[in-house]
Parts: sequence; C-alpha cells; structure tokens
Amino acid sequence: MRAYLLSAGLLIAIFGSVGTYLYNKFSALAEMDFSPAPVTVNAELAQAETIHRKILTVGTIIADQESVLKAEVSGRVSDLFFKGGQTVDDKQILMQLDDSIEQAELRRYQAELALAETLLNRDRELAKENAISQTQLDTRAAQFQAASARVEETLARIRQKRLLAPFTGLVGVPMVNVGDYVNAGESLVTITTIQNLEAEFNLPATQARDVQVGLRVRIETANQELLAEGQISEADPRLDPIDRTRRFRAQLNSTDLFPGEFVRIAVLLEEQTEAVTVPETAVTYALRGDVVYVVEQADTGPIASMRMVTTGEHRGQRVEIRSGINVGDQVITAGQHKLYSGASVTVSEDSPL
Repeated sequence: MRAYLLSAGLLIAIFGSVGTYLYNKFSALAEMDFSPAPVTVNAELAQAETIHRKILTVGTIIADQESVLKAEVSGRVSDLFFKGGQTVDDKQILMQLDDSIEQAELRRYQAELALAETLLNRDRELAKENAISQTQLDTRAAQFQAASARVEETLARIRQKRLLAPFTGLVGVPMVNVGDYVNAGESLVTITTIQNLEAEFNLPATQARDVQVGLRVRIETANQELLAEGQISEADPRLDPIDRTRRFRAQLNSTDLFPGEFVRIAVLLEEQTEAVTVPETAVTYALRGDVVYVVEQADTGPIASMRMVTTGEHRGQRVEIRSGINVGDQVITAGQHKLYSGASVTVSEDSPL
C-alpha cells in the first residue's frame, strides 16, 4: 500500500511538472505576434493638373512638294548627273537620253534655215527693184518660216531627252542605270522637299466636329515621346463617301521625319479640365479592371487599400485617374506585387512625398 501511494505521488509530480511546462510554453506562444511583417513600399501623393483634352489617331508624313519624274519620250539613258539623296536645284539637269539623231537633224535644219534666210534676204532686195514677183517673195518667206519651225521642233525633241528638276529638293535613288532603254511614261526618279513637312490624317465624323483649322497637334512615339509639333492648316470640307471620315493636314515644325512615315498624332482640343493624376507605375492593369493601392491609417498602423480606378489620358510618366482616387491620396508606386487589401505597409523614406 505504501509503495502504491509513493508511485501515485511520483506520477502526480511528473504530470504536474509537464503540465506547468506546457502551460507556460503555450502562454508564451499566445503572446507572440505571428502577423506578416509590413511590406516596404514607395508612395506619392495624387496631384491635380490642368490638362488639354486630345484626340489620338494615326497618320502619314507627307512632303510639301513631291513628284515622280517620268520619261517624256522613249530612248536609251546616256548620262546620270545625280546620286540618291543629293540636293538638286530647280531646273538642274538630272538625266540625259541619247539624242545623237536629234542633234544631227538639228544641224541639218539649222543649215537649211541659214540658206532659207539668205535666199529670203536676196529676194527682198530683188523685190524692191521689181525683179521678182510678190508670189515668189511670199514663197521664200514661207520656206524660211518652215525651216525655222523645223529647228524649233527639233530643239523641243532634244529638250524632251533631258530630265530636269522641277523644283529644289532631294532626289531619290535612280530607278534606271546608264545604258537602260526607257519607254515614254516610265518612272525614273522621285524628288521631294523636306523643309515643310505635313502630317495627313483622317477622323470619323463624331470626332471631326470638334476639330478645326488652327488646333495644335503633337507627333508622338508609342511611349508619348514628342517627335514634332504643328498646327492644323487644312481641312477637307466634306466627308469621304466610302469610310465617312474627314481629312486633315497639319504643318509641322520638324525636318527629322521622313515623307511616308507612319506616325501617332495627338490633336489637342481647346477644352481644358482639372484632373487627378498619379505616376504610371501606381496603376496595376488587370483583366478585371485597373487597380491602385492607397496607403490608409488603421489602428494597427498604415495599411494598403485596393481601389478600382478608371484611367484617362497618359501624360508622359503620369496617368489621369477619372474615378477612384482623390487629390492628396497617398498612392503606392512600387512594391504592389507583395500587397493585398489590408496588408501592413511601411512607406520608404526615399518616397517623394
């Protein structure tokens, strides 16, 4: 009996010690904070900006003057007097077709003209003395005029064998080489002026109503980097009957673009408005909608609050927010991939607040 009581007491002491240990252990665990560590983020304040409403479209750069020079007559190319990309002057000779036959005919007709002129002058002297009839004198005059016309005709055919620049500009790469035979109407070279470039674009009727001559335009890259600026100088008074769009042209202030280049065009409307803008990095684009995380104060400290937003125009590195954000809201610009609504955050000291 005594041994039994001793064993029971020993067991009670052991279980009591274990229970006390476990109680103290779990009490310590209960007092520990297992919540995730705050996420370090960058943040900026949403700002108010005055912006121009604009219409975005695409268009083509065109030259103020551009022409495809073609052969007036058939013939073989005997000389080229230019290289592609060269600046040429107005009326400068660019290409010569073989005109040896015409030159030979010219010498013959010039000789006939000289003879006809000599005979006409002699007959005029004889007519003064009534040595010849008026009919004979008229015949000599007609022969002189015919010889003169043949010379002029031959000179005209010789001029057709020469390709001249119609205006000062840049010539393209020649489409033929020396020795090639060209036919009348065949394209030989292009010539373009690049001092006064224009942008041509079309707008649907719903947008064209808000656009008029004098509005400013911007030529931009896909990232909205400015390439050139200008002003709408021409507007078609009617809509295209096929696609129901209206054509516009804008005079540009740049010569760094190329005629034929496909560009992005922003037409700046006269309407101005106050808008809320945030850095572009603050917006998370998703299929369910665009999201911006905002820093809010809670009892436990700053937390991230997810806001569904409606975005508007992009202005450089900033985005217009049309709904979901107010001026002065502290928006998170970096570290969003670790966030969820209600997550604890710590705003980095490097944030430009």
